[in-house]
This record gives sequence, C-alpha cells and structure tokens, in this order.
Amino acid sequence: MIGRATAPASSANRGPGFDCLGLALELRCAVTAAASDRWELEEGGVVSPLDPVDLVLAAARMVGDEPCRITIANEIPRARGLGSSAAVIVATAAAVMRSRGVEPAGEDLFVIANRLEGHGDNAGAAVFGGLVAASRNSLAHLALHPSIRIVAAIPDSHLRTDAARDVLPAQVSHRAAVRHVGRLAFPLEGLRTGDADILAMARGDELHESYRSSLSRVTGGLISAAIEAGAMHAAWSGAGPTALAFATEDTTSVVIEALEQVLDGDGEVRQLAVATTGWT
Repeated sequence: MIGRATAPASSANRGPGFDCLGLALELRCAVTAAASDRWELEEGGVVSPLDPVDLVLAAARMVGDEPCRITIANEIPRARGLGSSAAVIVATAAAVMRSRGVEPAGEDLFVIANRLEGHGDNAGAAVFGGLVAASRNSLAHLALHPSIRIVAAIPDSHLRTDAARDVLPAQVSHRAAVRHVGRLAFPLEGLRTGDADILAMARGDELHESYRSSLSRVTGGLISAAIEAGAMHAAWSGAGPTALAFATEDTTSVVIEALEQVLDGDGEVRQLAVATTGWT
C-alpha cells in the first residue's frame, strides 16, 4: 500500500509571538511512503539511504519500524524560517501511517511533530492550519481577519535554527520580559480585527530579533522597508532570514516592490495565502 500526505509551511514568532504563535502558509511538502526492504529517501529523482539522525527517519519510526521508501517533493524553502522541518515531519508520519493502513489523527501528528521538531507553534500550524498559539503541549486556534494580506521576502541565504538559537541569551531582564508580554496582546488583537493601528503597536522585540540581527542584516532591512512602504506589521519569520509582512489589499503591491528592491535579485518576494487546512 502506498501512503500519501501533505503539510503546509508555517511562520512562527513574528515579533512578540516568539515560540508561541504559528501561522500556516500555502506552500506544501508532499510525501509518499511505500514498503521497502530498507529505509530509503527519494528526493529530486535521487535515491539514498536514510541517515539514522535524519528527522525523516525519526518521524517514520515514530509510527512503525517496518522500512519504507519515502519520497519527498517539498516546495517550502529550507532553512529560511518557514517551518520546512515541521511540514516534513507531519507529512512523513501521516504518509507512513497511511502506507500501513492507518488513518492518522491530527492530535497524534501534533504530538509527534512537537516532540521531534521542538516548536509547538510550527507543529500546530503544520497539523491544523490557520493561526495558532502553542505552549508546550497546549494549542489554541486563533482568528485571522480575512482582509490581511501576507507577503514573504525570502532571501537566498540560509540560516539554521540551531545557529539562530545559539545567539540568544540564557536570561533576560524582568523589565524586558514585562514589555514583551505587553506587546503580545497587540498582534493577537490586530490579526483578529485587521486593525492597522493595533498591529503597529506589536513592533519591536527584545527576546530574539535584536540578538539575531547580526546573523542576517538583510532581514532587518526588509522589515524596515515593508513598514515604510505601508505594511501594518513586519517581523522575522521563525529563525529567519525570511521576513514576513502583513499588508492590506491597497498596500500589498507597494510592499512587494519595496521588498524586491531590498533583495535586489538575491531572493524572492511572494504573496502567500493562509493554509486554512493543515495536513491532508
């Protein structure tokens, strides 16, 4: 039996939503799984043995020990802050389960992805779609106003999540933490209502973006350009280097043009739809 599944990209953090807000975006990772006499990965027409430390193999073994050939077609840019790892884990686990005649449950896939990927915001968005808030093993579905347009500026450069984590301090001041918690109310309400003035108050971060700025200077330039062009809010997407901007129908084209000027051909700018459906 052949099992197939897909899962969407996701953008986490976005300023004060550090490690708790995830938004599913309509770029997909598609996985096919079929029984084999050994664990194999096929990608881009190339077949190779699965590395024992690979997340793909870890996700597959979470749902069974029988070897499979796993074929991946992933349109999510990797190491760019768009949740590629979470999507691969979710789609792999679901495809392997289906190859064994088992229909997955979303709750089970969330547990698997959360455990392996370590970020409930990305895992929750990849499994359930839409805008989610995550804390450890808890998940809440949040409202996103339909007028909001999402623009992603994706540099050609890569930035690994572990490298972005390494620059974060072990502790922050109590005052910084209080300011951060205060900011979090604004993206929640602004994304729910589509109110530009409320979203504008979500800008700024003291937990992750400021520490990561030296790792990808273009990301800060993209954020500034988006805001100056009329975006309601702009921030790092996940660990970067992608920047995500929230715009209106009237400002989207201007924001896209401003972001393209900053990238100057070293990347791409895409308007992305929200993936209201998670894994399929």
